[in-house]
Amino acid sequence: MEILGKVEVPLNLLLALTVIVLIYMYATWNYDYFKERSIPGPKPYPFIGSSFSFSLFSHFPAWKQMYGNVFGIFIGKVPALVISDLDILNEVFVKSFNVFRNRMKSIIIPYPFNMAVVYLEDSHWKRVRNLITPTFSGAKLRLMCTSINNCAKTLCKNLSNAVENNEVVVTKQFFERFTMDVISQTAFGITVDSQHEVDNPFVAHAKQMFELSNMRRLTSMLAGFFPTLARFLRKQGYGIFPQHVVDFFQRNLTEIVKQRQNDTTEDREKRIDFLQLLVDAEIQMDSNSNVRRADGQITEKHTVRRLSTNEIVAQGMLFFIAGYETTAATLAFVSYSFAMNPDAQEKAYKEIREVLGDDEPDYDNIGKLKYLDNVIIETLRLYPPVTVLHRRASETIQIKGLTIPKGLTVFIPTFALQRDPHLFKDPDSFKPERHDGKSNPLTFLAFGYGPRKCIGIRLAQVQSKIALVHLLRTVKFERSQDTPEVLTFKRNNVLQTDKSIALKISPRC
Repeated sequence: MEILGKVEVPLNLLLALTVIVLIYMYATWNYDYFKERSIPGPKPYPFIGSSFSFSLFSHFPAWKQMYGNVFGIFIGKVPALVISDLDILNEVFVKSFNVFRNRMKSIIIPYPFNMAVVYLEDSHWKRVRNLITPTFSGAKLRLMCTSINNCAKTLCKNLSNAVENNEVVVTKQFFERFTMDVISQTAFGITVDSQHEVDNPFVAHAKQMFELSNMRRLTSMLAGFFPTLARFLRKQGYGIFPQHVVDFFQRNLTEIVKQRQNDTTEDREKRIDFLQLLVDAEIQMDSNSNVRRADGQITEKHTVRRLSTNEIVAQGMLFFIAGYETTAATLAFVSYSFAMNPDAQEKAYKEIREVLGDDEPDYDNIGKLKYLDNVIIETLRLYPPVTVLHRRASETIQIKGLTIPKGLTVFIPTFALQRDPHLFKDPDSFKPERHDGKSNPLTFLAFGYGPRKCIGIRLAQVQSKIALVHLLRTVKFERSQDTPEVLTFKRNNVLQTDKSIALKISPRC
């Protein structure tokens, strides 16, 4: 074929060039989205979006410094906003909650785990949230303290054994076993002695939920721009959570639920764990009832006031996984902070001696440990377990001159926001005293904010404080030659250190 009657170009080459141009246009057709709206942000790559990294969120701290409190990114070809402006966030979390009531939609969460309250939407979310909220009441948590204390005593005994053997300890391993035992007993009424049975299957499977392989990261990435392929991979067991792990928890929790269903009324009344409270709110779905969509979500018309078996299983999986990792990580970061800041450790110990004496910690008296509260809050400020939050607009809305279209996801960069030097003086330093006075609650988002904040806040706080009371009465955390001066992290949405934190444990005389 001749072009302009002068240059002869092979037809195959011309067709290939045309295809390449068309593919490029398709891959970048909406990448002027934020430029047209005068919103800054990193330049996206064709198909990939804002980053070649499997973990886009790890870039948020640097991007926040470069582009400010509001900037745009692309997940594949899908635009999203990253916002840390506190006034806008107040609208997103609270004032305009009706618009931002749902989180980012995910097509790679396997059934029935997609029925856990964190993934539900609209009326289904509201119904399940209202039903499970009473399981975290103060009255229920008071009943759990005996089990938590027993698990904490075992934790201290195991750490004391390490002291006798002059071991350098990776504390998180001990805390993971402690939290697994607590969750097993308080949530499901089963004894899982993971502090001695280090290969316990519940522990092993829970850990796998947080070990992100490149294939799992790739599946998550593909969901942004090849949804059909992502669905296919999920069916092959390559979802964001391993299918065999989901199957393990579904199988075991379903069996426990069936056992509870056959309990006598007297036996049910004796149980005080969370699972029993969920079973008491159970239904048997009518097999002829057309109320459930293919993805497991409940339709708007379905307003029954009880939980189905699969809903119970989904919440149980969530309790196991979220309660296991987040509290263990928090305790590990507290122990590291104490080792690096011995004055803070001694101040916390003295408060325990002055306020509690030798009394066993419980739901009521640990509320008097104000400095220990500050220690936990400061630890979570520096090391929030979940580094990014998200909400999705259900309709177009304008906030402070910023238009957020229907369907757009808003990301809140928790880790970056909580280390913002404009919000916290010397933000990378551990200073529990900074929380003595009142501050804008939106500067601390480790548990989220508003109606969709973490439902297990009080359980996490009670569990952490009881454990720390026992630990500080028994041992001291000190630096070893392998303890890093500054922590570095894996590129995950869940905060995990690149290397295990090794500490020296000494007896408290």
